[in-house]
Amino acid sequence: MQKQYSNEQLHQIAGENYRLLSEYCVTLEQDGYFTKAGEVLQLSVEEVLDLYVQSLLVQFLVFGKRLDKEEVLFAKEVTERDMLGLGAAWETGDLRDAVSHSAKFLENPPILLQLFCLRDQEKHIGVTGLFFDSLLNIMICLSYLNQVRDTNLSKFIGLYFDKVAVFLENHADEAFTIDGKYIFKKLCSGNLSEGCRLLREAGDDFSAYKSKYFYYRQSMGTATASDTRSRETQNTEAAPGYLPEALADAAEEAVESIREKKAEEEITRLTAELNRMVGLSEVKEEIRSLINLIKVKRLREKYKLPQMNMSYHMVFTGSPGTGKTTVARLVAQIYKELGILSKGTLTETDRSGLVAGYVGQTALKVKDTVERALGGVLFIDEAYTLAPENTGNDFGTEAIDTLVKLMEDHRDNLVIIVAGYTDEMQRFLRANTGLYSRFNKFITFADYSEEELLEILDSMAAEAGFCLTEGARTKVAGMLAGMDATARKEFGNARGIRNLFERLVSNQANRIIAYNSQSIKDITILTEDDVTV
Repeated sequence: MQKQYSNEQLHQIAGENYRLLSEYCVTLEQDGYFTKAGEVLQLSVEEVLDLYVQSLLVQFLVFGKRLDKEEVLFAKEVTERDMLGLGAAWETGDLRDAVSHSAKFLENPPILLQLFCLRDQEKHIGVTGLFFDSLLNIMICLSYLNQVRDTNLSKFIGLYFDKVAVFLENHADEAFTIDGKYIFKKLCSGNLSEGCRLLREAGDDFSAYKSKYFYYRQSMGTATASDTRSRETQNTEAAPGYLPEALADAAEEAVESIREKKAEEEITRLTAELNRMVGLSEVKEEIRSLINLIKVKRLREKYKLPQMNMSYHMVFTGSPGTGKTTVARLVAQIYKELGILSKGTLTETDRSGLVAGYVGQTALKVKDTVERALGGVLFIDEAYTLAPENTGNDFGTEAIDTLVKLMEDHRDNLVIIVAGYTDEMQRFLRANTGLYSRFNKFITFADYSEEELLEILDSMAAEAGFCLTEGARTKVAGMLAGMDATARKEFGNARGIRNLFERLVSNQANRIIAYNSQSIKDITILTEDDVTV
């Protein structure tokens, strides 16, 4: 009688087999066989493994008409990364993209199996069979889910085995051969619990698992003459891996849609983070328009339509504390997802980080700073200080001239955002004729209104586990309303609010420390007594 497994047991067995798959892939990468494939696909070996496993499981479910919640979530949770977005797809109730991407991926030659096959031939070992065996175990676990043994399993595996058999049958004289007879007997035996026990006993000792694997094969009546002997693994250097051109083209096309989907999800997350920022409605609209413009530009490139030159450098104008640095960091990450930058990092600097005190040293300082920023955004705060007013031979001019040259030299992997007060930034742009042509995108950061500053204060307090009384908010609002233009400029927008919040917390501590005892309410509430000028 066929043994019944609980869903918890099946998840555990599948997880142990996935761990083995991951370990095999580590050896593939360490020996250099995945290097070229990784460069072509722009995916790690772990990401390709997860895409492979999820694609197999999704297509099996489609084959058996079993796209139910339990099965779909099994396919999502068995891997470390949800490469097909199965979790989000199930939440929205639309699995069409996941099914389409998985089918497209499996239409191509199996990259990992091909590379394992090459490695086995060159190093005289037999990991390809072990790798495919663990895939079989995971698919069998899925077929047994909810104590239902799906009869479509054998048909699906048979069809897929026919497709990949060339990579497995090349090892007829190896210890870990997978053939049609082995698959048939394995499907009939249902020996998952025995396999699971052997895996647990082996632990992280890969060689121990290999020796126990012989017993596992013999216990199923599938041992061959080669199963009873071992072969010494040659200690020669592994030859570099390769990926045939035809396979590279097919594989790259197969995962392109996955990469695009991941990038789009990240852009959505980043724009949501931008939208959560208080105020800045014009800034948000400008960034949205910029994203759309770049997306259309990429589409035109895809269809080989004429392109208009586009500069990605920007000028942020506005007072301190209006969110310019935070927005610049988001722009850097968005540019990475859009393919403009390779890293998406933000490197912050100012005049002191670019200008030296001796002739000839400024150019070297600028060059070092730019090289650190390559692949991301170089954010120059108070950039107008590089072009001081009514100053003759200032080293800031040398910094600007060097910056203009380096912007051209690294135009494919560097974006510069300069920031400062509106009027002063016009003086900076006039300091070199090349600046205006390179900085043609201006985004103005308006000062926060009193209501927006109060909203920022509430947000800071909530994040730190505090709450303002209505009396405290009213007193702060009065302070803000009573500031003249000079005082408001010195206050510094969000920076001023952060300083004010820290002062409120300090005043609260001084107030409640004298209490005989302090309740949770005492240490979390900020009152009007804590608001001082």
